[in-house]
Amino acid sequence: MKTVTWMITIPSRHEGTKPGLLRRSTWGWLPALALSGLGMLVASCGNKTPAGAMHAPRATVTAVTLKPAVYTISEEFPGTLEANTEVQLRPDVTGYLEAVKAADGSMVRRGQPLYDIDKTRYQAAYNQAAAALQQAQADLDQKQRDLKRYQDLLQHDAIAHQVAEQAGTAVKTAEANVAAAQAALHRAATDLNHATMRAPISGKLGILQVKVGDIINAGQTLINTLVNDDPMYADFSIPQSRIAEFTRHAGGSKDTWQYWLKLADSTQYASQGKLLMLDNKVDPSTGTIRVRLVFPNSHEVLKSGMSVVVVLRHPTDSSTLAVPTKALIQTLAETSVYTLGAGNVVAVKRIEPEAQLDSLTIVRGLQAGDRVVVEGLQQARPGDTVNVKETP
Repeated sequence: MKTVTWMITIPSRHEGTKPGLLRRSTWGWLPALALSGLGMLVASCGNKTPAGAMHAPRATVTAVTLKPAVYTISEEFPGTLEANTEVQLRPDVTGYLEAVKAADGSMVRRGQPLYDIDKTRYQAAYNQAAAALQQAQADLDQKQRDLKRYQDLLQHDAIAHQVAEQAGTAVKTAEANVAAAQAALHRAATDLNHATMRAPISGKLGILQVKVGDIINAGQTLINTLVNDDPMYADFSIPQSRIAEFTRHAGGSKDTWQYWLKLADSTQYASQGKLLMLDNKVDPSTGTIRVRLVFPNSHEVLKSGMSVVVVLRHPTDSSTLAVPTKALIQTLAETSVYTLGAGNVVAVKRIEPEAQLDSLTIVRGLQAGDRVVVEGLQQARPGDTVNVKETP
């Protein structure tokens, strides 16, 4: 044991009382105070505890025992609505818009007149083509009579064979002229008929893009848009790795997959949809394939071009395992959990997280009966022996 020397300085009796010095009345207990401090030092030196003699208490964690169950998974995909038929109404003839026969936004039937384009020139062209056809038909009739007459004379050797042959050629030429005149008349009739624009499909008109009196050009000017949006299509994309999974659930009347729409105001569309088809090719730039759903739209709530969220709900099989999401340990390289082995020894196990269900996450890589640490992760380390509180 080391020898400790104490040096205590006591103010002189001839010194006055100064700030920071003990009063003379305290001299009586100063030696006792010094001796007491010396005794404490000696005691502390004699009772020093060797390092490592005390052990840290075991950490206490909460664990859950995994049991297989059936869960309902809800997945969301960004989607776009598209009418089952959408037609841009462009004129087939050129002229000024003469009349509007169907109001914007109205429901029209296929073949119903919608717009009139000035018909003056097309009516004149039709009349001219009809006259040309009459002329060609009359010439053909004359040539046919001449040929018949020449053939009768040829039987009596009254004319040369060459004359009869020339008459036959003239008939064929006249027949070709009649055919050409008929084609010209048909073209003129088509132009005249197309001067009245009719609905190519049944559907709803949009907003008129031109005004009465405007010149519209054949095949160029957009007059309006006609859509048939009942039923309505909803398109979204999935990774190519899920093609086989979605294909198995296409078209089955007893399929357990459910498709819903979440609208822009976060409300759910009232009617459930059906899986119509998967596209016939994968987009090589994204590695995804487009999926098309179909929804009834008799109340016209859905509009073509709307952005929606496609909600897919489907049950898992009965062997599915899920752990509380707070039990997951996420690093850049992997996702893992702490499990408890024999003797409540902590071990780390790598897993593959899948769909998330509220506070649970469906996982792969674990087995039924595994005990997973859900609370106390910060106090435990792999290899530690811990105290365990089981959750139901």
